Amino acid sequence: MMLVALLLAGSQPPEDPAAFVRRTYAAYADPNYSPLAQPEKLFSPTLAKAIRKDGGNGEVGYLDGDPLCDCQDFEQLSARIESVRRPGSRFATVSVHVTLGPKDSRNIRLSMVLNRVGWQISDIVDPRGHSLLKELQRANAGRKPD
Repeated sequence: MMLVALLLAGSQPPEDPAAFVRRTYAAYADPNYSPLAQPEKLFSPTLAKAIRKDGGNGEVGYLDGDPLCDCQDFEQLSARIESVRRPGSRFATVSVHVTLGPKDSRNIRLSMVLNRVGWQISDIVDPRGHSLLKELQRANAGRKPD
């Protein structure tokens, strides 16, 4: 009986990209939440590695805030999914409208990849059109190795 339950659990389809994004932003209900505390849980291996290297060696890096809201502070964060595009079964782009308070909001685009752990964010494009991954890679290229 236990074996059947394990086999069924392993065959469950992963949550869809929109559900992943809703769950991710719902975590902001905890005032101590930070997506950067354990980047490997949300971000693809490539992006998580770039984030870790950016903040490595005790230096101030490129990343100067929370990339999921493109902010440092907020009164109350809420997020609304504007659109989901699925160009393939393992890739998605989710456009999110993030509200940080009564007079502050922005649009962010999340590039996502489905891998062995489920959906993860592989890049974030901010309201100015800057790719977080590309900017981190550029900044990290000039850093000393860990």
